[in-house]
Amino acid sequence: MTYLLLACRMAIGLTFLVSLASKLRGRESWLRFADATARLLPARPGALRAERRHALATVVVVVEGAVVVLVTVPATTSAGFAVALATLAAFSFVIHAAIRRGLAVPCHCFGGRKLPVGPADLARNTLLGLITLTGLALTVLVPVRGPAELAGAAVAALAALLVTVLVVLTGEIADLFGLTRESR
Repeated sequence: MTYLLLACRMAIGLTFLVSLASKLRGRESWLRFADATARLLPARPGALRAERRHALATVVVVVEGAVVVLVTVPATTSAGFAVALATLAAFSFVIHAAIRRGLAVPCHCFGGRKLPVGPADLARNTLLGLITLTGLALTVLVPVRGPAELAGAAVAALAALLVTVLVVLTGEIADLFGLTRESR
């Protein structure tokens, strides 16, 4: 179970790190993300002024950074999973509301994706939520039995990397198979 917990920690940490880095890699990335964040909120169009958009985007980035740090440190792993779970629930609520309102807004969750949010994003968040719940359950129910062996840790890292790549590319994979609104 130690390696499954390690894989969960790595997958959630890497996913949130990629998301965080994609938003902070440059001015244009930040502006696209801040604008998309404001447009996705279930509020009146134009209700958020520019300074509030940046404040809201900053909160998202700080929370994502907190998840990365918390799941990395063994003593705070359960707190990291709890914050990640709450964050994923909030993201899913906003995405679901945007889909119901028929908004065609890309979330810029992992960079410059042009496709609007859709069911694939909810499926991605559900998968991440299941990984997070698994990790949280393991931190609470299973005592860690000392340091991990290198081979087991390497397999856990490869599994986490594979999951992270698939999660980051969820929108593109859905589009490839004709599962997005834009690909139909």
